[in-house]
Amino acid sequence: MKTLFKYIILIVASFQMLACADDFLETPAVTGMSIDNVFSTAKNAEGAIAEAYATILSSGLPVYTWNNTVYMPYEATEGIMGGEDVCAIPWGYMDKLCLSGMIANEENKGAGYTDDYFPNNYMYIRKAWLVYENIDKVPDMTEREKAIVKAEMQALVAFRYMEMLKRYGGVPLAKKTLTAEDTEARSTVQQTIDYIIELCDAAAETLDGHTWSAEWLGRVNKGIALAIKAETLMYAARPLFNSDEPYLDMPNPEDNEIICLCNYDKERWKVAAEANEAVIEWGKANGFELISTGNPNVDFGTAVGTPANKEVLLAYKQNMMQDDNGIYKNYTFVTLNTYHDLGWYRGISYEMLCRFRKADGTDQHWINEGERLDCSIYREKAMELEPRALMSLFFYGVNPQNNILSGNELYNVNGTDWHLLYKENDGCAKNCKFWYEADGREWFEFPIYRMAEFYLNAAEAYNEYGNSSKAQEYVDAIRIRGGLKKCGISNQTQLRELIQREWAVEFYNENQFYPHARHWKMGDKMIGGMHHRFFFTTAPGISDSPRRTDEFGDFYLGNCYVGVYAWYPRMSLSPITLSEINKGIIIQNPGY
Repeated sequence: MKTLFKYIILIVASFQMLACADDFLETPAVTGMSIDNVFSTAKNAEGAIAEAYATILSSGLPVYTWNNTVYMPYEATEGIMGGEDVCAIPWGYMDKLCLSGMIANEENKGAGYTDDYFPNNYMYIRKAWLVYENIDKVPDMTEREKAIVKAEMQALVAFRYMEMLKRYGGVPLAKKTLTAEDTEARSTVQQTIDYIIELCDAAAETLDGHTWSAEWLGRVNKGIALAIKAETLMYAARPLFNSDEPYLDMPNPEDNEIICLCNYDKERWKVAAEANEAVIEWGKANGFELISTGNPNVDFGTAVGTPANKEVLLAYKQNMMQDDNGIYKNYTFVTLNTYHDLGWYRGISYEMLCRFRKADGTDQHWINEGERLDCSIYREKAMELEPRALMSLFFYGVNPQNNILSGNELYNVNGTDWHLLYKENDGCAKNCKFWYEADGREWFEFPIYRMAEFYLNAAEAYNEYGNSSKAQEYVDAIRIRGGLKKCGISNQTQLRELIQREWAVEFYNENQFYPHARHWKMGDKMIGGMHHRFFFTTAPGISDSPRRTDEFGDFYLGNCYVGVYAWYPRMSLSPITLSEINKGIIIQNPGY
């Protein structure tokens, strides 16, 4: 993790997102060197390799903020967009995304309101192809080392196409470094899937048997190539694509295959299940596995909050500190070293909180509409929740339960001034899941692939295929690790609902909820509609917002800042940036 990701930190800190693709096409903007200089030594090539990682793996993360050219998701996160968290900030594009839904217009520097800036995908993919096509020039690398790098780049390109697939459907496929004159129309969903699988299979074959030393921990291995393939096949099997008819018709019906497979095939679920089992089996043989030792607090806390743990197959490694850029301010619940404050204004929605169960597996009843209850009841109910809630959420007036062992006074609400710095008691509690026993660490490594994902993928796929026993086997592994009992459900509809709830709880704030809602065709139920939060009063004699336990008075349920979240069928896929549509080469998704 040392050398390569030192480059990533520097690149992410200084990289300027370029508004004009023509400018980007002139040179690999790593160090200002020419292509020949970049690939003149292995050391120089590391910078180009690292930049490909840093940009391609940033999909869905609000990495660039304030000082750089900013596109979506801007200061938002997918958790905000999907209503997992609610936010009180009435500026930027967070509230606009929630109020109006996705829109293709000229606002936000031409990006509109969306979850992605379409042109950047090809800028980033080009970085990987530049490495792929030039790594053979490096004189001080062996042929095997060069082949490994090429396989890494194939997997990274596949990852970014998979990220585009789930957002846009079929997209133009750049299979080499593009020039300013190159143009390409959108491919069909099937063609896009086939190309991703082709890249993954090629990368997996080359990477078979290859392991990275600790110095390079985090680089692509065979398991990651298998994981990208497995996730792609899951999206191919889910209802949005795996359907006889698209969610909306394209103006020209012949273009419907750009947004839909246009035929339902039950066998896609079986293929997806087997692909996810392949990831699980590879992981067990290569030191990556679901952490489940019988201590659910420690197990789940470690899996989601300890950097470089054995459950995380791939993470976004941006360990930048002492600056006001980066993803930390969009997730952290209080300031540590760098005064990132946006997390102060965010908290879990009531609807998402209610998806977490009590430790005994039953539902928690928090409060009736119109009631005002003493905050001691709020704290009691919080402490009755399952381990995944206590390891993911900082409840107001309660010491974060995922930072008990270190003994750091920073996590004692009564012991220091540190906790007094958070500004608002927003939502029902705050996200703290990425900081398990963090001591003084502010940075975290955003988990892109955790082994838990492939268990839930397999459970979902087997349930839809009609194999309830296999579905239960995989979902129960997740439940038991989380401190719950086996589900004991075989009915397909009931098991589907349980698996979807497990997705929400297990992967709260990990960029899974929003795309799943869209591809399950459940955006109206899971994203749209009224969203709520708790409001807190202060105890007598307290003039400021409550911080310590005894400073809270009552709590009650009310609408969040946005209130009603928009959902329209067009939002099943994202809009392509108007600047690209206006070139007259590619077609916009329907409804925009």
